Amino acid sequence: MSKEKTRLVRLTAIITQLQSKRIVTAKDIAEKHKVSIRTVYRDIRTLENSGIPIVTEEGRGYSIMDGYKIPPVMFTQEEANALITAEQLIKKNKDQSLTEYYESAVTKIKSVLKHTQKEKVELLTNRIQVRQNRQNEKTSNYLIQLQSAVSNYQMVKIDYLSLENKQSQREIEPFALYTTQENWVLIAFCKLRNDFRAFRLDYIQELQIMEKHFEPHKMTLQQYLEKCSQKFINTPDIPMAQGQSTFALNHKIRKMQTVKIEPFNIIGISIRTTNENGQASKDIAELWQKFLSENILTKIPNKVNNEIYSLYTDYESDHTKPYTTILGCKVESLDNIPNGMLGQSFEGGNYVKTTTRGDLMQGLIVNHWAKIFEMDLDRTFIADFEVFGEKAQNPSDAEVDFYVGVKNE
Repeated sequence: MSKEKTRLVRLTAIITQLQSKRIVTAKDIAEKHKVSIRTVYRDIRTLENSGIPIVTEEGRGYSIMDGYKIPPVMFTQEEANALITAEQLIKKNKDQSLTEYYESAVTKIKSVLKHTQKEKVELLTNRIQVRQNRQNEKTSNYLIQLQSAVSNYQMVKIDYLSLENKQSQREIEPFALYTTQENWVLIAFCKLRNDFRAFRLDYIQELQIMEKHFEPHKMTLQQYLEKCSQKFINTPDIPMAQGQSTFALNHKIRKMQTVKIEPFNIIGISIRTTNENGQASKDIAELWQKFLSENILTKIPNKVNNEIYSLYTDYESDHTKPYTTILGCKVESLDNIPNGMLGQSFEGGNYVKTTTRGDLMQGLIVNHWAKIFEMDLDRTFIADFEVFGEKAQNPSDAEVDFYVGVKNE
């Protein structure tokens, strides 16, 4: 880029910077654009000679005459407040590219505010604090690139390191992005696996946007989520596979142990269902869909943590009779149960704990229940549950704990 073009870009950026705050000092301009104070003085004179109405306030800095706006967009004070609040939230997200591009965008937005709005915005900025991710950790820098790949239907090549430290190189067709528990996840069609997979952005080691384009997938995100919900079915009535030998010989259930569970409370959404005629499969899939689409996790008060419990209780007899499924979180108390949710206490007791790991989209949960049913357990049929914690955030490589209630020895 020529020096003339570089300076033109800087002059344009200085105009935007001047419009973004009530007063901008020469030092602020010099630091932002990495130039000397003398260069700033020269740039300001150039802008003034070009007809830009810059006001110099001795001892304070520069501003642009009130009413001079590029572009002519006006915001209400409430809209401005919402933008500033969003800015503070985005600064704490873990993707560096989103932070950088949003800060650039919001600077341009601030530039069109009135002087009185700018003062209020600066005040509000100093009176808002977001306390998540206090160390301001940045774990990825790919979000904005991947957004472009999604919208332009461009193939992407990634070097990916799984949670099991397995390195692989994939060519993928980016489909959608979502964020959960402060991590960004990419949904993409993987050429290696010939199926959709989920990739955590912080586990992408390298990323290359390819020149190749792909045909848009004939599916909406909502349809994809509904398909995923079918694979999230966590019913305790999965029949044993035919032709299998004993569990000990043919199935690997990791970390099997008997544990004592203390009494606990749970708040969530629930459904009464039965395994007859496959009704449970439909009901529980819809319950998961509601939990995810309505963001129930964020609406549960007094959470102990963000672990999601899929709990089966109130068995009429055993798994062949009606029972209740609850999707929710463990809570400190049941003093505040939101409308439309259920709160329930459990006495705890003896549980057999097992752990499985793999791809949730490939029936990980239902397959593990099939293994559990081959175990010779003296079950209580009071409450059984799974826990989706931090290690279950990556659907393609999730680790899930199962707890099956058993009678005292």
